[in-house]
Parts: sequence; structure tokens; C-alpha cells
Amino acid sequence: MNTRIFFLLVLIIGGLSVFLFTPKQKQELVAKEITNKKTPTIQTAKTFTPQNKTMGAVEVSITPLSVTPGDKPVFQLGLNTHSANLDYDFTKIVTLRDDQDNLYKALSWKGGKGGHHLSGELIFEPLQSELQTITIKIKRIDNQSAEFTWIL
Repeated sequence: MNTRIFFLLVLIIGGLSVFLFTPKQKQELVAKEITNKKTPTIQTAKTFTPQNKTMGAVEVSITPLSVTPGDKPVFQLGLNTHSANLDYDFTKIVTLRDDQDNLYKALSWKGGKGGHHLSGELIFEPLQSELQTITIKIKRIDNQSAEFTWIL
């Protein structure tokens, strides 16, 4: 009978040890795996503040949506007026210049034409690298010109 009790005690102690020590070991292994893994670097796009100016009777708002050296920059352009007609060819009256005096032409306008309230996206030629600032110049909106500058 002593052998049975001894065997039963060994089983109970063995079971308790497995029960008590296994979760802790798993937690330690998981913690080691997390610590040893390299955390990926997440790069977020820089957000730019919209700029607003009044050009005659037209309120103009410009926001850079995507400005990355080597890529085509994209700007959100919004115009509002109660008296002028917004019938402009934005690819001809808007230019982009950087701090290295490079001039970029507007390639396309994705938005409406005419009316009193207008918005869309203006896309330019790809930017050079290592720029500090960019400036949008708009000419001939209600016979006015204006510049909008952002620090990169």
C-alpha cells in the first residue's frame, strides 16, 4: 500500500508542477519573443496645414495632400465666390517652385470647371530631392496673384 500512496503522491506533485510552472514558462517565452523582435518603423505622412487667401472676390484654399521628393505632388485646391465665374485652366495659371529655384508645371487638374464653388486636385511634375520649402503661385484669379509656401 505504501507503493500506491507513494505513486499517487508522485502523480499529484508532478501534475501540480506541470500546472503551476507551465503557464509561467509560456509567459516568459512570449515576453522574450516580443522583446527580441524588432519593432517595425512606421512612417507617417507629414500633414500640412491648409492655407487660405482672398484673391479679389475669390476665397482660395490650398492643402498639400502628397509631397514626397521623387513623386508627383498633389494639392487640394478649393475656390469660393459669389460674384466671379471660376472658369480657369489651373494647369496654366498655377506653378510650383522649390527653395532650389526649380519650377514645376501643373500636369493635371482633377476637379470641376466654372461656377461659384469649385474644388479638386492639382498634380505637378515630380519633385527634386532634399527640398526645404515649396511655393505655389496662382496668377490671374480675379486679376490677382498669390503665393502659398510650406516648409517640408
